[in-house]
Amino acid sequence: MNLRFVFVDSLPKTAIRVFSKPYIAGDSMQAALDKAAELADAGISATIDILGEDAATGQDVDHYVALYVRLIESAAHDARLQALPPGRKPSVSLKPSSFVVAPKDNDGMVIDPGGIDRTACAEAIGRVIESASKHGIRATIDMENHQWTDLTLSIHAELFARYGRTVGTVLQSRLFRTVTDIDQLPSGSRIRLCTGIYSESAEIALQQPAEIKSRMLSLARALFAKDVFVEFATHDQGLIERFFNEVVLTAAIGPSRFETQTLMGVPRAALIQSLTSGSYFEGIDDTGRASSALRRGIVHRLYVPFAENWDRAIAYARRRLRHSPNIFWTGLVNAPRVLYYAMRGR
Repeated sequence: MNLRFVFVDSLPKTAIRVFSKPYIAGDSMQAALDKAAELADAGISATIDILGEDAATGQDVDHYVALYVRLIESAAHDARLQALPPGRKPSVSLKPSSFVVAPKDNDGMVIDPGGIDRTACAEAIGRVIESASKHGIRATIDMENHQWTDLTLSIHAELFARYGRTVGTVLQSRLFRTVTDIDQLPSGSRIRLCTGIYSESAEIALQQPAEIKSRMLSLARALFAKDVFVEFATHDQGLIERFFNEVVLTAAIGPSRFETQTLMGVPRAALIQSLTSGSYFEGIDDTGRASSALRRGIVHRLYVPFAENWDRAIAYARRRLRHSPNIFWTGLVNAPRVLYYAMRGR
């Protein structure tokens, strides 16, 4: 019996909603666009994700395609966002499991991985990427657990050949295979590099958090060597400092080749402000290696999810709490702060 699953499943909807509220923009597309505009005013970029259940029917797939196309069109035509430079405009993130029917068991594992219709999934995601390319909005194909890695990377490569950096994807430092995956990436890709939130077995993945995090540095070097645009995604401030000191500054990499990313709701306001203003580099670089471009600030992007209604958002949050130990423990640690602000109506 998994006690984490039992605990999460026993939480009432109201509790899940209170604790997930800081991490979810709201229950409408407009709420997400408003949050993106608010962030833009503060010099912060956004990547918007639509939360929901996995596709159970072909109609679900068509619904998610239409919803993402509408999101892309809305973001592209929002007067508050139109004037932003291309690298700072909102992007969108999407999960392959929303674009193909692939039934899962209670542990979140695809029942028949070999039965996933790769062609149908690529066609559905391709419709979204086509719209993104037309409107100048970047789109990232998120990475799910290891069952999806081959499919996700193959779809990314196919669409990258047609749309370039409009389409990006994600690599996870915990998986042993990631070094080989980088070797096979199309040169010039756009990749979000993260530790990965899924609990994977010791047969295919590292298990120690410190090792998983440190590995992001060597993987970042390998990505830069392939002229990849790197989206370095972590909340670990020590790791961010190492990324700059040991990778960016050492190799004289300019801010046009990377950005940093964190989740909305995780308290990193001071760090983000120092990154976007450039003051961060005055504090960590005592050898004069930081270029004037870095000192003018870099792009930092927050993950801004929304759901069509709170029932969908709660289902998503409950599923993530069940299947991601990192999110579960982060939620518990942040629970007192979240509850405090919820009671104050903030």
